[in-house]
Amino acid sequence: MSATEDTRPMVAMGQRASDARGFLRRFLSRLGNGLLRLALLTLAGLLLAGIVHIVTVLRIPMLATQDAATVYAALGASGHAELVTPPPAGLPAILDGAPNSVAAVCSYDLAAGPLRVVARTGSLPLGLTVHRRGGGVAYAITDRAAIRGVLEFVVMTQEQLDERLANDEEGETSRELRVVSPSLQGLVVARVVVRRAFDRSEAEAMATGVACGLAD
Repeated sequence: MSATEDTRPMVAMGQRASDARGFLRRFLSRLGNGLLRLALLTLAGLLLAGIVHIVTVLRIPMLATQDAATVYAALGASGHAELVTPPPAGLPAILDGAPNSVAAVCSYDLAAGPLRVVARTGSLPLGLTVHRRGGGVAYAITDRAAIRGVLEFVVMTQEQLDERLANDEEGETSRELRVVSPSLQGLVVARVVVRRAFDRSEAEAMATGVACGLAD
């Protein structure tokens, strides 16, 4: 066997090693570029999230004066819910209003004491929601929870609830449904589903028949 033949395997092995090193360098280069792009995208996402957060915080004072509880603060003072579909003159439409439903609202201010809400059910689906001032639903109930055709609950602050619990007769459980509002001011929304066009008058009567006044 000649010397030339003896060196061929070594040359081939050297070439393969060189190819492997070249592949490894290209792989590490691509990996580094990919990680760099990922880091830049992550940084950009965090920066965008920070900007959105700052803008949202700055807009909170303005948004707080445009929530439903503030817009409809004058409605329901008579002790019964007032229609907001269609909205009263000069007031915006309720944001979550559905075309196949009727809505009426009662505003409340718990500084004067707890609020008792009483609604009588009928042949149309009825739902009641309590909205705190500043936005957000504090409580929701439907006519499925009615007892003998009546939905009734009392809205109060946590302090008022503690006082009411302290005044309860020892060993007796109160039967009234008590709802804690996270804010002094808020809104009770009564919504009745209109199944057919000629049901609208009945739906309006159900919605405006919701009573909301100071609890005893």
